Amino acid sequence: MRNLKVFIAYNGADYHGFQRQDNALTVQEVVEKAIGKLLKAEPPVIYGCSRTDTGVHARRFCFNVHIDSAIPCDGFIKGMNTLLPDNIAVLSCEDVDNEFHARYCTKAKEYVYLINNKPTRDVFLQNLAYHYPYPLDIGKMNDAAALLVGEHDFAAFCRAEGKSRVKTTVRIIYSLDVSLSGGVCEIRIRGNGFLYNMVRIVAGTLIYASEGRLDLDDIRTALDTGNRAYAGKTLPPEGLYLSEVSYDEAQTDEDYREILIKNLPKLSVTASGKERIKRNMYLKTDLIVDWCRRKLNREETVVTKKGKNYYAVAAGCTITINANSYTIITAHPHR
Repeated sequence: MRNLKVFIAYNGADYHGFQRQDNALTVQEVVEKAIGKLLKAEPPVIYGCSRTDTGVHARRFCFNVHIDSAIPCDGFIKGMNTLLPDNIAVLSCEDVDNEFHARYCTKAKEYVYLINNKPTRDVFLQNLAYHYPYPLDIGKMNDAAALLVGEHDFAAFCRAEGKSRVKTTVRIIYSLDVSLSGGVCEIRIRGNGFLYNMVRIVAGTLIYASEGRLDLDDIRTALDTGNRAYAGKTLPPEGLYLSEVSYDEAQTDEDYREILIKNLPKLSVTASGKERIKRNMYLKTDLIVDWCRRKLNREETVVTKKGKNYYAVAAGCTITINANSYTIITAHPHR
């Protein structure tokens, strides 16, 4: 008996989530039937890395399946992509140890929430992004996002009925970044796990921060008390994508610090970034780049890289730096 580790992508608009249901069409049901047809056998049970809700999409979703067949992985990929509908695609397939389980072996997940921030609806983003036609303050959103990075009790960012499903509401967020390009806002969040509706509530909270309906103290209160009233609304599912699933331990690479040290002369900061860091860190100096360089040069500074940014944990604060331009994005104190 072989154990296959398979990555798929799917547009979730036509499905009631991933997990099989008795009275609704799901991704799991469609994929299992296609495997059965490909192997000319009873549809096997596949084990997914996550549950996704109705209307939620996946760019890289992992499942494992035990099969009694000698079909090569290339043949499995080609055969499945012939049998599956156009809104599901198999991306990769490999043999793994029988102990591997797509859900229980997961070390980190990354989600992306897309917001169409154009003044009018974009018909080509229908069911693929949440339409929010009002101006977004990306600086305020990133300031709020910085408070959520780290290990916290996210009870305030969970749908009420979801709390009974888990032993603890404590989760670790490794990175959370907001960007805006071409009229599309992207919220990218990576962590060791997520609660029911957590990413959609985080996204709603960042919009409330942009609007001024929530300030940084409100978000701190949400984390401290678990009171749902201090977090934002739950945004609709169509903007949410499971972007990546990782099975390697999140780790610090000493090479990242070396790279950053070598490129200290390239460090820069925008005017808005300077004011953000001064405000967050209660600094009076305008020499923010010099301040960051001194922090980064400390021997105890630890640097990790998540997505497009470096995160430097240095003497009581975390500094976020773009890995391509070496622009200092923000800094925030540890609580």
